[in-house]
Amino acid sequence: MSKKLQEIINNVKTIQKSFTEPTSILITDTEQILVQVKAEFDTTNIPVGTLLNTLPNPLLEDSLKTGRVNRLEFGPDNEFGLPFIVTWNPIIDNRKVVGLIITTTSTEKVDFLRSTANNLLKTMGEMTEMTEQLAKVSDVISVNIQNISSDSESIIKMVEDAYQVIKSVQGVANQSKILGLNAAIEAARAGEYGKGFSVVANEIRRMADQSKDSAVNIIRYLEKVNEAVGKNNTSIQEIAAMAEEHSATLEDFRGSFDRIGQAAEGFLKSTQLS
Repeated sequence: MSKKLQEIINNVKTIQKSFTEPTSILITDTEQILVQVKAEFDTTNIPVGTLLNTLPNPLLEDSLKTGRVNRLEFGPDNEFGLPFIVTWNPIIDNRKVVGLIITTTSTEKVDFLRSTANNLLKTMGEMTEMTEQLAKVSDVISVNIQNISSDSESIIKMVEDAYQVIKSVQGVANQSKILGLNAAIEAARAGEYGKGFSVVANEIRRMADQSKDSAVNIIRYLEKVNEAVGKNNTSIQEIAAMAEEHSATLEDFRGSFDRIGQAAEGFLKSTQLS
């Protein structure tokens, strides 16, 4: 027996402990099984002395013939009920293959991590889609609020224009009252002939007073409207600023999701066994 092969057999327990996951080990020469050290999950029974030609396996045969390391990964649907990977590692002594170390290592934890990474990627995709939808809604709200703010500014301008019109009406009312007063004076001077004219003058004065009072009331109302619109416009501007900030936050949020997704993809790749 090769000295190197014998050393490996002597240290097979130590080799088994070097694996981070549960691992069964078979040591062979070029013809038969020499040693079997089983992990707890391993329910197979390949006794020492089993001839390799009774275990037809292309990868086993290839490793013996070529000295190449071969690996094959299995999913959880097998006799063990859990995923594992088998490695055929040639033992080479003086450039000659003298045997194999065949390891069967449980990949249950790796499989769990893969599943977790896949679920994380799926969740990240769903949440990214939601943030994109929220960002679109936020953009629409921001545009609408800006339109409302613009409309409010137009209303304020219209109210200011209305002020000028009402002030003009007040000026006309004042002039009409003066005109009515002068007409009353002239009617009094005219005596009996001025009575009819006096009635008209008094009516002009009365209408002037009414116009002036109405103008004052309208101005007060417009002042209230202007104040309310001004407050509303301030609130709209604050909301617009918050909407813009919210959109920026969503962009940062989406960026964070992208980074998490990239990390999950990297993590998933790292669990791939080659």
